[in-house]
Amino acid sequence: MRTGKIRTVIIEDEHEALDLLSGLVEATDLAIVTGSTTDPRKAVKLITDHAPEIIFLDIRMPGLSGFDILNELRRKMRTMPFVVFTTAYDEYAIKAFEYAAFDYLLKPVDPERLQETFMRFTNTTYRDPDHRNTAINDTGRTLIYRAITGVVFIDPAEVVFITADGNYSTFHFTSGRMETVTSLLGTIEEQLDGNQYFRASRSCIVNTAFLARIDGKQQQCVLVKNEKEFRCEITRDKIKPLMDFMKTKGSEL
Repeated sequence: MRTGKIRTVIIEDEHEALDLLSGLVEATDLAIVTGSTTDPRKAVKLITDHAPEIIFLDIRMPGLSGFDILNELRRKMRTMPFVVFTTAYDEYAIKAFEYAAFDYLLKPVDPERLQETFMRFTNTTYRDPDHRNTAINDTGRTLIYRAITGVVFIDPAEVVFITADGNYSTFHFTSGRMETVTSLLGTIEEQLDGNQYFRASRSCIVNTAFLARIDGKQQQCVLVKNEKEFRCEITRDKIKPLMDFMKTKGSEL
């Protein structure tokens, strides 16, 4: 179990924003701010000197952007900290996702949302102490997609199944909530953990962590979470591969 608070560094180009985020971080009682600056030119040295576990990195700054800083860090650091981008502009979300951001917080930062970021970080590093910020689909990583009305942040662990909806895809969550995003199902499949998610048909991907049974007569996967039942289509030719997939998972336990 983790002991001690999460070490963070904050890079914000405005003093007011820096002070506000520093206060929010400390108020969680889960993390401490070991260094901060409003000068993006000092960011790389500050980060390499302090070796934080999480960097809170503003995106739009004069002279150097958050992406510029991250590019330089990758050239200088052998082990990258987790990166949480902070910005008032949601149009950078997809690019942040491409940079393997651990999270993406919109300003003004919501205290509960920040708390969730630290809790997910703790859970991720507890499961895998050697986990590093190197791939966009690592366990625990927030997925970021564009929706019709803006940007959607998705925790893969809360996804029961995903369905195709023309040129869109709809995520179905354990809570019953649904989110439709402007990505094809095949594209999403490539970004998910192949050891947990299974393409049950052309129009459905299931999270096998919630798979309770396969209804061969109705050709449906039956998924259960907290006594709530979900059903998703499975084509006949996918039934045996899914059974074999589940047997393989069982043998690894």
